[in-house]
Amino acid sequence: MIIRRAFFYWQFPAAVILPAWILVGWGVFAATGWQIIGLIVGVMLLTVAMLATAGLIFARKDVRSERAVSWLDVGLLTVLHGLIVAVGFFTPVTALLGTLSAVAVIALFWSGIIQLVVETRRRVRATLAAFEAQAQQASRLQSPPQKPRMDGEYIVIETSDRPMPPRV
Repeated sequence: MIIRRAFFYWQFPAAVILPAWILVGWGVFAATGWQIIGLIVGVMLLTVAMLATAGLIFARKDVRSERAVSWLDVGLLTVLHGLIVAVGFFTPVTALLGTLSAVAVIALFWSGIIQLVVETRRRVRATLAAFEAQAQQASRLQSPPQKPRMDGEYIVIETSDRPMPPRV
């Protein structure tokens, strides 16, 4: 639970700190000239993507109530953050690591959407089941409506011997 909570609190600061690490790494490990434009655009896109995935994770009620992400989120966030740190070193495999980072962000995004849909579906079904149970209980307490019948010139309404349900 401690690890899951740590990732819960870390995901929003990570959206700023990890892309900043890439910029610091560029300065320290001296990326070449043409990489600057791609680097700045990539860092901005990475920040937006990380904020979007953190928002999807935070949108789940279970995550907010427990203040802890799921273990699947922990695994995907660990992979993503590790890849981002590795990209910041600007080694000969930086392009491959950047591509893997993009794949990890996409996986985290779709995982977040799927988990959000599954949790929301479960909560809606539970709410509807509770509503149905209340409706069935209320219908048992009420007697079926009596149809008036015509008897010559008079309308006769038959009553039942059951007591009236209490008014709410």
